Amino acid sequence: MSEEIKSKRKSGWHRLLHPKFAVPVVLLLVLIAAPYLYRSYRLSLISDPGEPFDVEAFIVEHTVPDSDNALSLFHEAIGSLKGTIPKDELSDIYDIFWEETPPDERMQTALDYVKYNEQALLIWEKASCMPNFFEVQPDQISYTSPLEILKPTRQLSQMIAIQAWIASQNGDDTEATKWLLCNLRTSRLITLNSCMFNRTYGIAIHNMTTEMIVKWLAHQQLTLTELKQLLNEIQKIYQMTPPISDFIKMEYLMLLHSENILLQEVIPKSKQISSNSVLAWTLFFQGEPELFYRINKQCVTNNLLYVDIPKYQRPALSSHGRNLCYLYETPIGETLPPEQNSPNQIEEASETSDLFKVTYYDLGKVINVIDLENIRQRITETAIMLEIYRKIKGEFPETLNLAFSTTKELPVDEINPSGDTLKYEKDSPQHYRLWSVGVDEIDSGGEELSLNPDALDFGIEMIRKP
Repeated sequence: MSEEIKSKRKSGWHRLLHPKFAVPVVLLLVLIAAPYLYRSYRLSLISDPGEPFDVEAFIVEHTVPDSDNALSLFHEAIGSLKGTIPKDELSDIYDIFWEETPPDERMQTALDYVKYNEQALLIWEKASCMPNFFEVQPDQISYTSPLEILKPTRQLSQMIAIQAWIASQNGDDTEATKWLLCNLRTSRLITLNSCMFNRTYGIAIHNMTTEMIVKWLAHQQLTLTELKQLLNEIQKIYQMTPPISDFIKMEYLMLLHSENILLQEVIPKSKQISSNSVLAWTLFFQGEPELFYRINKQCVTNNLLYVDIPKYQRPALSSHGRNLCYLYETPIGETLPPEQNSPNQIEEASETSDLFKVTYYDLGKVINVIDLENIRQRITETAIMLEIYRKIKGEFPETLNLAFSTTKELPVDEINPSGDTLKYEKDSPQHYRLWSVGVDEIDSGGEELSLNPDALDFGIEMIRKP
């Protein structure tokens, strides 16, 4: 190679390496690489644990054949309603009927509407006896899935409660039982194969109906055999209740099927950004949507380990950072698998994800409501057991265990950290109080009892009427 060529090459390298040329090039490369490096950093905050459960198996398990689905009968009942539903009257006074208050004009409006639509209620009762229910199959559920049955369900359930009152007032407590059980079955059906909204609607109907049952128990005239049959039916219906983990898994499926909705509709509205292309690149360099899905998988994985065991047996809740997530601490003696992050790491990552902040819902509140529903059910079942005892002995028992065959059958207060049985006090032969410690987990002696979640003590006072 000639000296002239070598000289030219050397001169070329000198020009490329000259600070006036090299520095701008390096800065340009750094600027190009920086967003990608930032994305990598964001994703390094949390690992991908893989699917938190067997998604395909869950979908298969919760895919309901049309022959088992109550949907068409529910639609038929709603379509059979005549006139305009008096929503305000039903919402305000459906439970006042049980207070032995003389009907006023608003109550009469509700009564007339219920009597006018007895045929629709009969169809609804038939629908409640179906073995299963879904509006959207689990392989298709998303944030935009229609949930049309939920809209009128509350009003129909209030009408059913009034129908039960009418039957009881007419001296037919067996007929009243049929309608109360209809509401309980409805409350379970709409929670099957469903998301959080269905679950909370079902709980609302269950809460309403168990309160009605407690009021009705004070004066009903069922035979001993009918009371035992009622208890058996109520227990059987409640066994339909899906585990807490089911709705968490269904919410996870909704997210999987809603990526386009999140990126093209939800996030642009929350960020007030009109250009989807600008937003897409912004989210990409922030690690989204992968960061969001990793956080969500980690949260679901953590939740599924513990949510289905009684509250008093669950580990302590994590309290890291802003508590965007609902996470359980790892119990002493247990170790996390390598792909699962600690609650602290998950919480820190969640605070950096815009997608997670937008889709976040207060899981803790939902689980608390479900835990209280379990206590309501125990209180209702126990009240019937106590009524069975009174029917046999002529008065309520001195102690709770006298109403049960074995101590293993005694009702556990699952929101009591000690896992003790429900509290019981007999005040007179026909008068008792039964309660849980309530959400504050403090026993206040059963002095102010209500089935309202904010009650000092969560429970009932039963004064049996002649």
